[in-house]
Amino acid sequence: MGTENATPNKPKVGNNRSVWLAVLREARLVWHLLRDPRVPWYLKLIPVGALGYVIMPVDLIPLNPLDDAALVSMAFYLFLELCPPEVVEEHRQALKSVIPGTWRDPDDKTKPQA
Repeated sequence: MGTENATPNKPKVGNNRSVWLAVLREARLVWHLLRDPRVPWYLKLIPVGALGYVIMPVDLIPLNPLDDAALVSMAFYLFLELCPPEVVEEHRQALKSVIPGTWRDPDDKTKPQA
């Protein structure tokens, strides 16, 4: 019962930083899927409605900010599960292929850090 049964699409969580990186990665995935015309319009209402609820000044369930976070995370999960799997996987792979790096000013005459 180790990691051999783990789903490859689920982010591995080890510490706080990796949790926030996983949240950011999933949010970017949702953003890309919202802009994809192959995703049905009615599915796009799920994350948009959840974010609208968070922005709404009247809280229908007045617990605390954790209920808003739970609602958004459940909406994102539901949206990703209902989207066409091949489209989701295509966007996951595209987001993985982004090369991390650092920005530098081309007019800066100082020696770049190694």
